[in-house]
Parts: sequence; C-alpha cells; structure tokens
Amino acid sequence: MSADVAIAAENVSHHFGSPPLRKQVLFDVSVSIGRGEIVIVTGPSGSGKTTFLTLVGALRSTQDGSLRVLGEELRGASEATLVRVRRRIGYIFQAHNLLDALTASQNVQMALQTAGAPARGAAERAERALAAVGLASRTGHYADQMSGGQKQRVAIARALVAEPQLVLADEPTASLDKQSGRDVVELMRALAREQGCTVLLVTHDNRILDIADRIVHLEDGRLHSFTEGVISNTRQLMGMLALNNRKGELARRVRDLPTAQFAGLLEQVTGEFQQFLQAMELANTDAFESALEQVIEAFTLKVGDVLDADRVTLFLADEERGELWSKYARGEGERAVDIRIPTSTGIAGRVFRTGQPVNTPDAHTDPDFHADVDIRTGYRSKSLLCVPIRNRQGAVFAVAQVINRRGAEHFDAADERRLAEFGNSIGVILESWWRMSRS
Repeated sequence: MSADVAIAAENVSHHFGSPPLRKQVLFDVSVSIGRGEIVIVTGPSGSGKTTFLTLVGALRSTQDGSLRVLGEELRGASEATLVRVRRRIGYIFQAHNLLDALTASQNVQMALQTAGAPARGAAERAERALAAVGLASRTGHYADQMSGGQKQRVAIARALVAEPQLVLADEPTASLDKQSGRDVVELMRALAREQGCTVLLVTHDNRILDIADRIVHLEDGRLHSFTEGVISNTRQLMGMLALNNRKGELARRVRDLPTAQFAGLLEQVTGEFQQFLQAMELANTDAFESALEQVIEAFTLKVGDVLDADRVTLFLADEERGELWSKYARGEGERAVDIRIPTSTGIAGRVFRTGQPVNTPDAHTDPDFHADVDIRTGYRSKSLLCVPIRNRQGAVFAVAQVINRRGAEHFDAADERRLAEFGNSIGVILESWWRMSRS
C-alpha cells in the first residue's frame, strides 16, 4: 500500500447472519482513496454505505477481501491494531452522540482522551477546536442548550480535535436544514484541508456533493462511478420534473443541483434522449413541447450558474428571416429579454456564420458587438463568451452566449470548454424542440 493511499479496499464483501438467514450486503467492493482526498459515497437506503463506513472505521470485522486503512490491514487484525487505527480516525455521525451530562468542551475533550492525548492542555485544545467551528461562546453549554446545527458543529470539533489522519462522516447533514447543512460541510472541508486529513463521507444529501474531490456510488452492495449512479436514477428524477407543470419549478429544481450531479444529469438526458422522452410519458404534442421548453430553460440557466455568469443567452437561427433570436436571455431574477439580430452582424452572428467561438474580456472592443442592444436593454456587457451549437448533421443552428464573469475579468479556457460541452449536449434537445415548434 502506497504511503499516499489512506484507504485501499480490494474485493471486500460482507454479510450478516448465518445460513439459512445469511444476507450479503457488500459484493467485491474495491476502491483506493488517497491521503488528503475528500470522497463522498452516495446511494439509496440499504445499499451498504454505512456498513462500508464502519468496516473502514474498524468498527466491524472485515470478513472477505483486503481492507487496508492508514497502512494497516484490517482483515484478521488484532484488537491492538484495531485500537491503534481507531485512534487515528475522527468519527461524525447523523446522531451527533453527544453526552448530555457533559458540556461541549468536555465532549470534545473525550476525543482527546480516547486518542491517548495527555490530559494537560486538553481543555485549551477543546476550546480552540470549538472556536474553529464558531462555538467559542458555547464551550460551557450542554447539548440540550444547543440547536441541531450547533450540536453537529460540536461533533465536528470532537472528530477533528485530535488531528486525525482520516475522518469518517455518516449522513452528517441529515437532520439539518439547508443552510445549517451547508455550513457544517464547509467547516468540515475547511478544517480537513487545514489538517491535511482524508474525508470519507456517506450522504443522501445532493446539496453537498460539490465539496467532494470524487464521488462514488453504492447500490445493492456494489460500487459504481458517480455517473453510473446518476444514470440509474435519471429517468425517475426527470419524469418527476417534466410532469411538474408549475411555471419555473423545473428551473428551480435543476438550479439547486450541485454542479457534479447536473453534469451527470445532462450527460444522461442528452446521451439517451429517446429513453428520456419515454420516461416523461407525455400524452400529446403540446405537453411534450412544453416540457422540452422547460428542460431547455432550466438547463440554460443552470449553465449560467455553473459559469458564474451575470447573464446567459441562447440564440436560435431563423434562417428564413436571416435572424438570430433569443430563446432565453436573462440573469437570475430577471425577465426574459427578446433580442433579434441579423445573422450577418454581431458577435453571435459571426459565431453562427463561422462556427468558431469568441471569448473577449470586453465586448465593446469587438467591432462586431451590437452596442445598441446594451443601450436598448439598459445593460452593460463586459466579458463575453459565445460558442456555436450544432445539429446532428454538424451544421450550426444556434449559439450559446454568457456575459460578465462574476468575480473575474474574463472567462477562461475551462469556461469555454464547459460552455462548448453544454452546447453539444443541449443541442440534441434544442433541435427537437425547434423542429416541433416550427411544424
């Protein structure tokens, strides 16, 4: 096992009970997790996530395969070895497991005692850990005097106070509201980065997936890549979204998806478009067209969020009239703006004609830029990125454009690549909607 690897599982299987009631819950799980890496394990209830976490944490005996944690083989390990490994691990659970009879500081100090740290200075270390999670004023409070988010912060302080090499977290946000959950995982990530420890986190909470360096998916006891996990649940998710006819609901739900899950969702929907259409179970053309329009709008606005753009515009080419018109041109909280420009002029027109992207830090310095659009809409364009969207025959029929990169002077090469990938994907859905709306 390399010194750079914190966890190395090879063909780990696990079962509960004995024949004839024996039930296998893990099947040949193999994964390698590097030191300092933050890895999230997703999957439905009963998929084996918590079982795997407890095996890694040396809280259960490894039955089959090889499981090396922090350089120690856990299968067949002695009790002394298991204790040695446990002392180098910080544990965070959904139920924070604080002792009600102890103060926050005393709960944190218990982790130091368990790790074998000297008693001298333990109180000061506990107070520093609690201050790091924003609880400097709560060190003397008991559990029943704190909110759920505060209790989970104490649990994080307790897990990290002894500076473990590995942190295991089981559904740490399950009992928290959206903001509290986000605060908790951001603290966990920041403190883990500072200490250079590895984090293995099990969750159902799709709102926190973006903190991970890598995501893996456990289902029916078998480990898959995250993309495979997204694919397995896409039809059900998209069916629910597409059949929800409330205005803007689809856009709101898609915009709540973390970037990693959105990328998997977009890949699946566009990569297996016929299956997606069947999943929506739409009874008539009008409903089908409306649902497609909602999907296009939701995905377009989400890409604006991913690229941190102030405004995102999707232009469609009306070649009969020689115009590009804005299917969507809006930023967060804005009304859609109707823009029509000749295909023979403008930056978007040039991208449509040449099929070449444009990335400029100041649109007003480009001779093809339509400054009159800014004047008409009362908007000030600065950085601008525009890419072509091609149909299945390879011809440009639409253009995607984002304006004003927040917090940066211009869009970079990674932004250009992301927008181009989005254009390639959304073109499949957009072309279907475009043909239908003109028929």
